[in-house]
Amino acid sequence: MKGVQTHSQRMMKLALELVSSVLEVVKQEEYKLHADRIRQIYGSRCHDFPVLVRSCGLSQAIAFYVDKANDEDKAIAKAHQLLLQHIGAIIGVETDGKGGANDPLLRRVLEEADATEYMLYTRRILQSWVYFRRFAVSILKVRTAEVERR
Repeated sequence: MKGVQTHSQRMMKLALELVSSVLEVVKQEEYKLHADRIRQIYGSRCHDFPVLVRSCGLSQAIAFYVDKANDEDKAIAKAHQLLLQHIGAIIGVETDGKGGANDPLLRRVLEEADATEYMLYTRRILQSWVYFRRFAVSILKVRTAEVERR
């Protein structure tokens, strides 16, 4: 019997789709030479993003990723662009992930969101990021030292 899905089920499904999409992106001709590095960087950021959010706040964490999305290193830039797109998908903001001061995601959290929305975005992202971390291990095969010790 199909019924109403819980918020957790919807977030897990979204995380599965988004993390799986990284594998599709790195198969594109443009990124084949950088595929392993993009996958590694993205997966590593899946593990450390919640720590960054908790230590300096959601807007600063997003601003950091916006800066990295413009890196000269193609692998670093693409991994962070994907992360920005995926963070945007969680809170319902469409972004190309290219960063810059006019990035819709950055504008939403810095300028448009009131305190209640900002807290909701932070909570929603941290709740769903548990799935991103797990799928980084199971789908992307990216392990961190902390994950390997468990």
